[in-house]
Amino acid sequence: MKRIIIFVAAAALLFAGCAKSPSSKSTDAPKRYLEAWVQVQKEKHPEYLWTQTSLGAWLLEDEAGTGTPVGEFQDSFYVRVNYTYTDLTGKIENTTSARISQQLGTYRETNYYGPVVWYAKGIYAGLEDVIKGMKPGGRRKAVIPSWLMTYDRYDTVDGYLSASQDKNGSNGIYELELVECFDYVNEWEVDSIGRYLAHNFASKYGKDATKAKADSSGAHGFYYISDGAPSDAVELKDTTVYINYIGRLLNGQVFDTNIRDTAIFHGIFSEGGSYKPVSVNYGSSWSEVKMGEDSNSVIKGFARTLWSMKSFEVGTGVFYSPLGYGYRGSGASIPAYSPLRFDIQIVAKPE
Repeated sequence: MKRIIIFVAAAALLFAGCAKSPSSKSTDAPKRYLEAWVQVQKEKHPEYLWTQTSLGAWLLEDEAGTGTPVGEFQDSFYVRVNYTYTDLTGKIENTTSARISQQLGTYRETNYYGPVVWYAKGIYAGLEDVIKGMKPGGRRKAVIPSWLMTYDRYDTVDGYLSASQDKNGSNGIYELELVECFDYVNEWEVDSIGRYLAHNFASKYGKDATKAKADSSGAHGFYYISDGAPSDAVELKDTTVYINYIGRLLNGQVFDTNIRDTAIFHGIFSEGGSYKPVSVNYGSSWSEVKMGEDSNSVIKGFARTLWSMKSFEVGTGVFYSPLGYGYRGSGASIPAYSPLRFDIQIVAKPE
């Protein structure tokens, strides 16, 4: 009996020893790799700060901005940033800089380059950790560990480590410039439109941006400017017309047109494109507007612009992103939360 008890006790000790052996969590290897990389780079780049954030990102550079520093992120909070992202080998994976893209040979005239708007609760936890404390105009360069490349949020570093499924250690370096930050992106867009209208259409809206943004055309965030219609122009409803159009961002970049010379001039010409007046079926309300032979749906702001026009009129619609492409944007040409402008001319049916 004693030998059985001794054997069981020995087995218990053996299994207890196994339980204390190092774990094989998926983050162990990436964590060790990052730690080794940091040690090597500290010797190569003593000029960097090498200070860690609360969640363990490494701050390499920190250039102060001005104004109120970014505090805890709220549900209504947004940041507008320029950024460049590289892997730990120095390979640039993504950038908002036209200059850097040109140097890399990846520049495309049809792409948008410049500040982008991020919903603060919709970015990586590591980016949130780095942006906290920044002031508008400030810049930071930081190494973000792979386990912080997640949209989930946890209370502790261990929470992130335990939840991480990244076995490859996709750590990265972000160079960030905080252009501005604000609550309520729709209000920010309408403010931007107000300034745009006061600058570009002062004859209609005046030079007061606050007044201009308040003078919407029947829908919040939508503005229509007529550039002239024939004296015998009629209301359009339940009919088909033909149009030429130009779509652009408020920075002037043209992203779409059915006018050949305009497409060539702005670098968006496509050999397979159809550069002729396109048909528009009005339907009985703006929400029923369809375009082209395939009766394609159009974004709300474009439809509202058409619905504001009379026969053979020339006009411009300017509208915020909930009437456009919203928080997703569209391809590489239209970033998220982008107000848009469309110039439209109703023309005769092509022969």
